[in-house]
Amino acid sequence: MTKHAVKPPPINALRCFLPGALLAALVVGCGGGGGTGLSGSGQAPDPVVKDIPIAYIERPLPRDDAGELLPLTPVARDGFSPGARLIVKVRATDDAEAINVTDQAFAEGAEYDVKDLTSHPNGSRLLFAMRAPEIEGADDDEQPTWNIWEYHLPSRVLRRVISSNIVAEEADDISPRYLPGGRIVFSSNRQVRSRALLLDSNKPQYAAESESGDGPAFVLHSMTAAGEDIRQMSFNQGHDWDPLVLADGRVLYTRADSYRNNRVSYYTINPNGTEVRPHYGYHTRVGEDTPWLFNPELMPDGRLVGIYKPSDDLFGGDLVSIDTDEYVEDDQTVLGTEGDAIEPLTVLPVTIDGSLSRHGYFSALTPLRDGTNRLLVSWSQCRLEIVEEGSDESRYVPCTDDNIEAGHEAAPPVFGLFIYNLDDSTQQPVLVPAEDKAYTDLVTLEPRQLPASGGGGTIPSLAAEGLGILDIRSVYDLDGVDVTDEGIDRLRDPGQTLAADRPARFLRLVGAVSQPPREIKQVPGSAFGVSSAQGMKEIIGYVPVEPDGSVRAAVPADVAFTISVLDANGMRISPRHQNWMQMRPGEVYQCNGCHQRDSQVPHGRLDVGPDAVNAGAATSGLPFDNTEPAYVAEMGETMAEVYARISGTPRPQVDLVFRDVWTDPAVRDKDPSFAVRYSELAEGPDPARVPVTAACQQQWSTPCRVTINYPDHIQPLWDLPRIERAADNSVLSDNTCSSCHSPADADGLVQIPAGQLDLSATEADNGQMVSYSQLLRTRFELELVDGVLQELLIPTGEFEADEDGELILDAEGNPIPIFERVAIDRIMSPGGAFASSRFFSRFTEFDPMEDTFDHRGLINDAERKMLAEWLDIGAQYYNNPFDVPE
Repeated sequence: MTKHAVKPPPINALRCFLPGALLAALVVGCGGGGGTGLSGSGQAPDPVVKDIPIAYIERPLPRDDAGELLPLTPVARDGFSPGARLIVKVRATDDAEAINVTDQAFAEGAEYDVKDLTSHPNGSRLLFAMRAPEIEGADDDEQPTWNIWEYHLPSRVLRRVISSNIVAEEADDISPRYLPGGRIVFSSNRQVRSRALLLDSNKPQYAAESESGDGPAFVLHSMTAAGEDIRQMSFNQGHDWDPLVLADGRVLYTRADSYRNNRVSYYTINPNGTEVRPHYGYHTRVGEDTPWLFNPELMPDGRLVGIYKPSDDLFGGDLVSIDTDEYVEDDQTVLGTEGDAIEPLTVLPVTIDGSLSRHGYFSALTPLRDGTNRLLVSWSQCRLEIVEEGSDESRYVPCTDDNIEAGHEAAPPVFGLFIYNLDDSTQQPVLVPAEDKAYTDLVTLEPRQLPASGGGGTIPSLAAEGLGILDIRSVYDLDGVDVTDEGIDRLRDPGQTLAADRPARFLRLVGAVSQPPREIKQVPGSAFGVSSAQGMKEIIGYVPVEPDGSVRAAVPADVAFTISVLDANGMRISPRHQNWMQMRPGEVYQCNGCHQRDSQVPHGRLDVGPDAVNAGAATSGLPFDNTEPAYVAEMGETMAEVYARISGTPRPQVDLVFRDVWTDPAVRDKDPSFAVRYSELAEGPDPARVPVTAACQQQWSTPCRVTINYPDHIQPLWDLPRIERAADNSVLSDNTCSSCHSPADADGLVQIPAGQLDLSATEADNGQMVSYSQLLRTRFELELVDGVLQELLIPTGEFEADEDGELILDAEGNPIPIFERVAIDRIMSPGGAFASSRFFSRFTEFDPMEDTFDHRGLINDAERKMLAEWLDIGAQYYNNPFDVPE
């Protein structure tokens, strides 16, 4: 990766980034002397540029209440920094009239904010986000929101795109861009489709909180040019913003992956919301301190350009380009080889590590689309402040060697606008730098080629059902490697492999549970369980994994979901897929296989990455070897694709159901069918103990969800009477879990819980049941002393000592021993069912030499399956915020 100025350039290096022959012509002086070091007449305007109209957002440098300068932080999506103005110049010269186009929207002297400026490809319109002035004394929810506005240059008409006050003020709308075909893409926390789906699940409508905890999630939407027909495009549980329209019509945007991650990277999406794919930087942008590209724009050649800087602490950053076509990470090409995607666009480096940047800072840019390989940039020279001895007055001087060595403090930036030529590293003045001003958004208004209309075909019949299709070539494909011992060709052949010998049998679809804002529902941290890292989740259903590892199944559209690969017992055998996926109605989403979380092998992009491991059928017109003759394959089809084409695409089910559709009975007997159903949790289970409705057990539909809450569904397993009776109905034994695993016996006398494990439903001080903490947290061994349970303490072999290391003696002159509790490892893990093998093995294994009680057979397959799925999704205490008691 290119280093971006980790140290100042050496003494005697060029003091500006221009070639020496051009230094004298620079509008900003680099020599000694006092004042600002500025010259307003250093160079004539470029005649090739001067007739191009430009627009820019001008704002005062941000300051705190004490008047101290603050860094420019463009990541504050709904932040409000009043004082900005949108300015249009009909010519790119300093003396051209500066037309303030936004003041007309408000009363004279109003302090509003403007950002996210872009222009229409025909050069006649500007699109931007603007927020009205703050209402003094009003609550936060009564303050104005960010709205999308458009300015028509020929008519000088300014309009809010959404004309209705009610609709416009429902949410914050930012980051607009013109789409091919006339619609507008923008980022918003209005979440129109997600809110509608909340009503379908009997929840109040609300804008879901971001997983990062910084307010409602901003996701992509689109609307008509008249501000109508607002559609939600993306369904991330974090933020999606800064859309850019690629030449092929796809939208490149910034996504925050906050599900067990702290990553910011680039994704792509079609204008209709289909084909959400990771594109660039997922493994590079980790944590708050990693530099990122702000104010991103696309060059005519497709490179991404912007201001490269950490998220805060700086007044600007470096000017760089990123080749996202040929690279997937900063240091990795699409072919997997090492390289450097980031190219600084200046001759001398800009320092972004917090030390003095001798080359100054850039705050914004936009490319000229006239074939000249030039940029319009906002740049501030490096300046130092000299305070005159015995005076409060100060003056600014350039960052010369002498001035730097004198130890003067850095002065505030002074930004101006320049045309920067990438071919010869020269720049021409457009707007003379001025004190206390920053330019955060720039556009040029020359006409440019329209992008192509984005693709994204859908299947109308599926769209009508609110479904998409997930198509995985093989779950055994891990970053282009077949991870099976036998090989996919052997696994898919029923003549060589029994179903019981295949590792992957089912795919679990897990849905996100959106968290409400505090004004709707205050959810305590204890509701999430031992950890809030996995959030709350609900199970959409289960679909089969075919013998070759392929999956083709229907999935509910317009919801954030993730997947897990399971064995025959419904236990997750894959790492958690910790990125949200989505389907639009009628979409078919295809992928080759699975991806190791920390692997940098390109994954998700259709144009790069390793070839699929599962090549599918070798020819057309024949079934796979030793399979049912009716399932005739076409060349390249997976087994799941063959089955879906002939028998229909499988819908999810809430139960685990297996039926052997593949084995040719002429070759061998079919593998035995089985079903593990919620209806078998116990004989005639109380519906309240079942985490899904009876209707969904009978027939799955798109609203069906399995929602497991520990108090409602897991604790009842411990309290369920498990009585063994003789032929005459007399009680032989009471195997109720919470009877043995209790601090009191049947007569109410104090006892040590069996196995030092208390499964009682008593509520602890943390608001959770004792049994929950006993299963999922470290507990401590107990002893019974004089009828009282207390923690067992054992000597450590060490003694109490004072601060000088001298032993502390008791009244009898003896050293005082130090005692410690005896810890017992937790028997369950929120890491999943396989991480909880100590618990499950109790019900399948018995060692008479080690175990005091035989638990085999005490829970049935349905109970084991519900425990496994609850652990696999995170062992949450509640999985519906509205089930949490007030």
